[in-house]
Amino acid sequence: MLRSAHRAILALTCLYPTVLLAEVSDKEPDALLFWQVGLAAALLCLVTTRFKPWLGAICFAPAAIWFTSLFLEIHSPDVGPYLRLEQGDGYYLQAYAAFGLAVSGLVTGYFWHRRKPS
Repeated sequence: MLRSAHRAILALTCLYPTVLLAEVSDKEPDALLFWQVGLAAALLCLVTTRFKPWLGAICFAPAAIWFTSLFLEIHSPDVGPYLRLEQGDGYYLQAYAAFGLAVSGLVTGYFWHRRKPS
């Protein structure tokens, strides 16, 4: 039978790697936030670019700044490798896909504006 001290040591040994890995991800935004920002920016840019292309570019700027700061953070040498080990490549893929969604909203609104009958 294991004594209570042995059980505590065994539990700490099993949980210790999890605690170490939580040091990186708890400071980074969740992937759901990527999609929320990307979808909101895409819809806003789609509607505003439909009427005035310059207005769509202005509305796209905050999302572009947010995603740029996110990409700088997740690719930094002190955080990036550990975040990739903890979250996996899907985390990075979702970040770029959400940014692509925002860009596609801007581009789609621009082409929709150009096809508008005069």
